Amino acid sequence: MNTSYTMDAIIKVDESLCITCGSCIRACPGGLITKKDFPVPIDNSWDLCIDCGHCVAICPTGAMHQRSMGPEDCEPIDIHLIPRWDRVRQFLVSRRSVRGYINKPVEKEKILQMLDAARWAPNGANRQVIRWLVINDAAEVHRISGMTIDWMKQVKESNAALYQEANLEVFVEAWDGGIDRISRGAPCVIQAYGPKDERTAAPAAMIAINYCQLAATGLGLGTTFTGSINTASQAYPPLMEALHMPEGYVPYGSFVTGYPAEQYHRIPARKASDVTWR
Repeated sequence: MNTSYTMDAIIKVDESLCITCGSCIRACPGGLITKKDFPVPIDNSWDLCIDCGHCVAICPTGAMHQRSMGPEDCEPIDIHLIPRWDRVRQFLVSRRSVRGYINKPVEKEKILQMLDAARWAPNGANRQVIRWLVINDAAEVHRISGMTIDWMKQVKESNAALYQEANLEVFVEAWDGGIDRISRGAPCVIQAYGPKDERTAAPAAMIAINYCQLAATGLGLGTTFTGSINTASQAYPPLMEALHMPEGYVPYGSFVTGYPAEQYHRIPARKASDVTWR
């Protein structure tokens, strides 16, 4: 992205290119653009603009420049790569949580591709507060799984009701029997974290992780949520210390990824959608 902008308004318009179609006005989430002879920002827009770039992205002629980006900074959309509904549906409904992985490291480049796609996940007011912790070492992932089990055993002593309600014995007994039901043998665990007091962080993390999981499919990788690791990393001091979370930040979600040991051949049945129309 061009970081040399020194504009004194949220937008500037190339009047030689603008066709006054009004797309930028209609697309602005905050209604911060109005029309005179050409689109102009409203009063007090500087403090209200969230730098989403929708005004630049929607302009058909490349006339719009926003204070943090211009058309030259925005990747053009290739309509030939937009899949039809049948392909979109197949892609979405065929995604499965993978709970078995082969002994093969995940390339750093593929991890970065997943995380790069998540930059465009919806997030509150375009705050972009989510950060990522990547542990791409099978032995270290296994160690974190063990610490998660230690937390579960501590819960058994301190909160027997929770231990039973959450069926944590399923994980503990398997671990004690030599089976890892925490990381499932995956070589990589990724955790989304953000500011402790940021109200948008929790939903933003979940949506971003979902983007990563969908992106992983196109990279030949499998993923699954690891709520137990995330919960333990919020409540178990030894694991919190091992993860070296920055001061003032907390984990909001985690998942493991790797190359699937097996492939699915069918889409399992699900309950019908429960929809209320008003």
